Formats: sequence, C-alpha cells, structure tokens
Amino acid sequence: MRFPAAKFSLLSLFLIASLATPVDARAKDEPDSASDTGPKPTKLQGVLESVVTDEIEANTEQITSFTIERLVPHGTTVKAGQNVVWFESEPISDKMKTAEIEMRLATIAMEEDEFNHKQFLANQKLQRSATERTWKAAQQAYNNFVKVDRERTIKTQENLLKGSLASLENTREELEQLQQMYDADELTEESEEIVLKRAKRAVESAEFRHQNTVIATERAIKQQLPRTIAEQEATFTTAEHAYQKAVRAIAVATTRAQIEISKKRDAYKKAQTKLEELKAERKKVVLASKIDGIVIHGQLTRGKLSDKPSLLKKGSTVTGSQVIATVLAPGKMQIRLDLAQSNLPVVTPGAKCTVTVPGVTGFKAAGTVKSVSAVPYAGSRYDCVVSFSAGKHSLTPTMSCEVTFAAKKEEKTGTKKK
Repeated sequence: MRFPAAKFSLLSLFLIASLATPVDARAKDEPDSASDTGPKPTKLQGVLESVVTDEIEANTEQITSFTIERLVPHGTTVKAGQNVVWFESEPISDKMKTAEIEMRLATIAMEEDEFNHKQFLANQKLQRSATERTWKAAQQAYNNFVKVDRERTIKTQENLLKGSLASLENTREELEQLQQMYDADELTEESEEIVLKRAKRAVESAEFRHQNTVIATERAIKQQLPRTIAEQEATFTTAEHAYQKAVRAIAVATTRAQIEISKKRDAYKKAQTKLEELKAERKKVVLASKIDGIVIHGQLTRGKLSDKPSLLKKGSTVTGSQVIATVLAPGKMQIRLDLAQSNLPVVTPGAKCTVTVPGVTGFKAAGTVKSVSAVPYAGSRYDCVVSFSAGKHSLTPTMSCEVTFAAKKEEKTGTKKK
C-alpha cells in the first residue's frame, strides 16, 4: 500500500507544476490593476452655445431705469422684429417734459450770457483804449521833461540870475552917474541929498534881490531840479508799471471770460445733446428681437443659464444697460468648455474630440477645438470653444454635453546601438 501512495504523490506534484506554469506566464502579460491600462481619454462637460445671439437691452444713458410693463415668457420662440419687452411710458414722458423745460431755461440763460459776454468785450476795448491813452500821456510828459523842460528850467534860472545882475548893474550905473552929476554941481544941494539917498537905497535893494536870485537859482538847479528829475522818472516808471498791469489784467480778464463763456457753451451743447439723446431713447419703450430664435430671460454667461431662475416680470425695474433677455438662434451652434490647467496639454487648437448630448439618443458627433484662451478668464479656468455639426438632430442652446478627447499615445524611446 505504500507504493501506490508514493506514486500518487509524485503524480500530484507533476500536475501542480504543469498547471502553475501557464498561470505564471499569463500573469506576466496581464496588468496587475486597472491603473496599469495606460493613458485614459479626457472627458469634459460643456454647454451648447448658439453662435448667433441677440441681447435685448435698452442701452440708454439718459434714461437710467425702466419699469417692465410686459415681457414675453421664458422660452418663447420669436421672429426677427417681434417685440420682446414693453416698458411703462408715463415715467419717461414725465422725464421728457422736465428735460424740455430745463432746456428752455438753459436757452434763456445762454442768450443772456452771450449778451453779457459781448458787453464785456466792448468794455474791454474801451478800457484798453483808456490805458493806451494814459500810457501815451505819461510817455509824452516824460519826453517833454527830458527833451525840453529840464534844460529850460536851467536856462530860466540862468536868465533870472542874469536879469537880477543886470538890474543891479543898472542901479549901480545910475548911482555913479548921479554921483558924477553931484560933483559937477548940476543940482542943488538939497536935491543931491534926496536923489542920492534914493539911488543908494535902490542899489542896496538890487543887491539884496540879486543875492536872493543867486540863492534861488542855485537851489533850483542843485536841489529842486534833481528832485524833479527823480519824480519824473518815478512817475514815468509808475505809469509804465500801471500800463503793464492794466494790459495784463485786461488780457487775463478777457481770457477768463472766454474760458467761462466756452464752458457755458459746452454745457449748453451737452444739454442739447442730452435732450436729443433723451428724445431718441424715448422711442425704446418697446424692444424687439433682431433675429429669429428662442427668448431666454436674463443674460447668459459663456452660453450657460444662471443657476437661479430669472425674477423679471411685470413691474420689475431694470437699468438702461441691463440685459433683460437673450434671443438664441437655433441654427449653428458651438460648445463652450471650462478647462483646468491640467487639460491644456490634451485640449489644444485643432484637437479632435467626440461630442455626445445626454438625453439625445443616438447623437454622437465629431468636434474640433476652435480656440483656447491664452490666459485664464477666472481663477485657473481657461475658455475653450469647440466647433461641431448637429446634423439632423434637434438640439437646443444651453443644453449640456460631454466632450471626449482620446488619450495621447506615449512615445516609446528605443535603445541606441553602440
């Protein structure tokens, strides 16, 4: 019994060895886990975006707010030229009336300002003429003094001195002649004494007057004349300064007045432009669609609807720059993707991909990356646009989709021969 048992044991070992060999061989060819299957395809979630859209907004500056009177329902299909939004017109009409009254008052004020400016310019001409006359008179007076009066003053004093000296000499000659006559006994003794006494007094008076004239002439030439010269020069310099100051004041006042009237004219033109813009914006009480398409309330963000439903309805107040609705043309569409930085090596311009739309049975299209933003549009997210063709399938803008990029094959590096 021992021999069969030994034979069975050897057979068992042989079978185990023969079965173990293929298992080990297969283990070498098969991956140990799912991570060893190689690069995986890149799958991204996108949104279908209409290539042609029309954002419905008042686009006004003068009318800053509107009250919605009527708004077509969300998802309504409209034709080009069909009204989408209606606003209440009464508040706009009241604003228009107020603007027209303000414009009339501004026109009256502008006419008055223009009249006052003309009067001002006329007065400036008169002041300039008066300043020129004053300056010319000062120049003339100074030139008269320098060219004539100064030398004339000296000659006048010299002439007074000569006259005084001549008068003194004449008086002395008369006294000498009288003395000679007295020596010749041509007069009586009593007459001699009277005439001679008077002649001596006349000589003394002439000598005294001559001394006064000498003193006055010396003072006039050496004291008064230098003071007069200094006063004339000071008067001339003061007149020159006054002229320069007056000319500058007139020029500054004219420039300032020109600036002021220019500002008022500009303000008036702006008021006119504002009124004209208001008249044009008044016509926007009704906003129509420029294209055929589907009306979506509010504004899309990169083809996506807001997570919260729009609250716009009758009675809602909107601004002049607010997008009230967006009309999406259902024809040509494209896909908008949000890319992480890690997706950039795979998703590049011109890269091919496969597009599927959840809920649309049998739809599968080939897509091509049209563009990838060079910098993130927010945070670390990059904008990507993918072009594709919907074919005969009926797709609606704002629908979500799935975009798949095939995995890139890793390049194998061969060994170089030595």
